[in-house]
Amino acid sequence: MKKIVFAKSRTLFGRRIIYTIICIMGITMLVQLRCARKTHLEKGIEYLKRGEYTKAVQSLTTALTEDSLNPEIHYHLSRVYAYMDSVQQALHYYIKLDELGSTLKDDVHLKEMMANYLKIEPYPSSIIPMAKKHQFRGTFSPNGELIAVAAAKQDFADIYLIKLDGTIVKRIISGGMNTDPEFSPTGEHLIFVSNRDGDEELYLFDMNELTTEKLTDNTTEDFSPSFSPDGQEIVFLSYRDDGWEIYKMNLTDKKISRLTRNKYWDGFPKFSPDGEWIIFSSKRDKSEDIYIMTKDGRNEKVLFAGPSDDNDPLLFNDKLYFKSKQSGEWEIYQMDVHSKFLIRLTYNTHPDWNPRISTDGSKLLITRKISGRWRLYFINLSILVSSELLVTTIRTQYNEVDP
Repeated sequence: MKKIVFAKSRTLFGRRIIYTIICIMGITMLVQLRCARKTHLEKGIEYLKRGEYTKAVQSLTTALTEDSLNPEIHYHLSRVYAYMDSVQQALHYYIKLDELGSTLKDDVHLKEMMANYLKIEPYPSSIIPMAKKHQFRGTFSPNGELIAVAAAKQDFADIYLIKLDGTIVKRIISGGMNTDPEFSPTGEHLIFVSNRDGDEELYLFDMNELTTEKLTDNTTEDFSPSFSPDGQEIVFLSYRDDGWEIYKMNLTDKKISRLTRNKYWDGFPKFSPDGEWIIFSSKRDKSEDIYIMTKDGRNEKVLFAGPSDDNDPLLFNDKLYFKSKQSGEWEIYQMDVHSKFLIRLTYNTHPDWNPRISTDGSKLLITRKISGRWRLYFINLSILVSSELLVTTIRTQYNEVDP
């Protein structure tokens, strides 16, 4: 009897194994069948997402032979050739989108890339007039309605609150040279640098009480303060340990921690939007490059490196903004941190400095030196260059846009 039960159990076990194998084979066949049914367009898009650009071109080109009037294929071909830095081909497929009457030619990132190749500023910039004062650096209030700007007619800069049209609301800080203003996340405080006591120190101004607190007190120089997203800490640059290094201060107990330790210049520190990272620039490899590290100063790594100096970086969502001399003069650039594609935002013969973004990411403040005087400008990131201008410029500058 036991032998019969054992035999039946073994038979049942064997059937279960066979059934499991059949199921696995069935699922495998379904997956393979599904993959086999992917169109060349779908394959091309997947390759593009993975950064396999050569394979993407092959699949998309094949898709184009099957459906030459499909604007989505032209759109992705323009993108992939832009990532490959194949200007003629990228422009060619952008023109095809216009000829097909496709709204895909209005895609934000695609228009940014086309403007970049055509040396057109992708977003309009406007001057913020302010009498005849030097405007050294400006920063948006959290609600974006006001700007705190360090401005001066002579050698001593005061800090003013102004509107976007340059109207002065009031002067809030004076006495000595006052620079580097930045609002706290709530807008209740303003941090700044002043030499009112003989050397550059950090100060905190209470916007409600109209009182000033001195944060640092030493015989060296402290610069470039920036708030953490929760407003509890600041990072700043200091020469207190016989070298330009980055430090962090807890605003509750005023405890200071040193974050970088090397013999090279480290500067322009700012927190990432999530507060977990600090972005900064450093001259560790001949030219000045952009680095990122954890908020406690560990895990330093390069975020962007070029042959020229790049500094004063800030992160907003997936975009990196900074100034660079790669074109010969200081200009403002934007880089997508995922694709690493670089967009030049300013084109002129004057140096552009100090990029500062509004809380909602719609506007960027910069300072531009014209005829020996620093002027404040804002770049409107909510108004992108028109596709009509791009198409007209392509047809004007390029007699032949076939790849």
